[in-house]
Amino acid sequence: MMGRNMLQKTGVTFPVRRIQRYMRRHHLVNGKMRIATSGAIYLASTIEYVVAEILELAGNAARDFKKKRISPKCIMSAIKWDDELRSLLKGWGMILPGSGNLWGNNLGQINATISAVAFSKSGQPSATIPGSSVKAPKKVLVVTKSKRKYAKKTSAPLTTQGGVETLSQRTLRTGVQLSVLKADITAVEADCYVHPTANSVSFGGEVGRRLSEVGGEALRQNLAQHANVAIPVNGAVLTGPATTGLKAAYLIHCNSPSWNDPDCVQRLEDTVKSCLHRMRENNLKTLAIPNIGSGGNHFPKQTAAQTILRSISQYFQTRPADEPRDEKIIFVLYDQQSVQVFQTELTNLVE
Repeated sequence: MMGRNMLQKTGVTFPVRRIQRYMRRHHLVNGKMRIATSGAIYLASTIEYVVAEILELAGNAARDFKKKRISPKCIMSAIKWDDELRSLLKGWGMILPGSGNLWGNNLGQINATISAVAFSKSGQPSATIPGSSVKAPKKVLVVTKSKRKYAKKTSAPLTTQGGVETLSQRTLRTGVQLSVLKADITAVEADCYVHPTANSVSFGGEVGRRLSEVGGEALRQNLAQHANVAIPVNGAVLTGPATTGLKAAYLIHCNSPSWNDPDCVQRLEDTVKSCLHRMRENNLKTLAIPNIGSGGNHFPKQTAAQTILRSISQYFQTRPADEPRDEKIIFVLYDQQSVQVFQTELTNLVE
């Protein structure tokens, strides 16, 4: 039986051994220290993750440009429109070249250009590329957005919700304000909390247990009246108002699908829209919602975030033009990964 190579052992796509050789030849190393294989594996994994993120965003940009292939323009636009990625590259002191005649068939020339176009100590790009006759661009092209229906960022400063700082905020064209918080949902002031549950009103899940703990006996007695209420899959039931230990007078209990259910993404969309319908029919203005589906129902966090945001955007586009447009949807998340996913997907949200 033939032995497995490094790519098969590590499970990464990028060539670990080649990256390790590059690291050994780097001028900061230059034989002065050894490069551990684990260090090369970690660097390869990091590069692979960043490239995968850029490719996903560039694919979305190509779709919005109505193109069948990912071009340099798509990649540059993806980086320009993603706050986290742009901040990351800026922190590295990196300037991306324009999409003019630098983007030819000479891959070595492209790589050399990207490596050379970086800030010097004076804050200016280097004039020439080491080991190459190609000159660095004197001016970095700025890619302007074409007229696509992207949700606009709100110009208002970020606010606080019950003393919890808002991490990201967007206002859709429909007037709905979307915010991302990292907090305990019971610390957020809202008209209503969304409580992911099963086919009945119970506190079996993580969010439910926290609501029961903070809401106290008053909340449990109030919900005992609804113990026999059946919640259909994709459905939602509203309870309240009730004076409890919670900062919200109402609760919306929703029965979301599991990741292995048929048509689970469409069902999650229907679940979110059911929650929004309960909100609107009771004239509630502020809704605090966790990442539905990514807990016990095992949805991938990114898929759940994309589905939830898309559902909200679509739902409010169908309402009458004369209806007040002052709703606030607050995504209350407890782990950093969910926060990062929602911040990224909120930035990329297309109406």
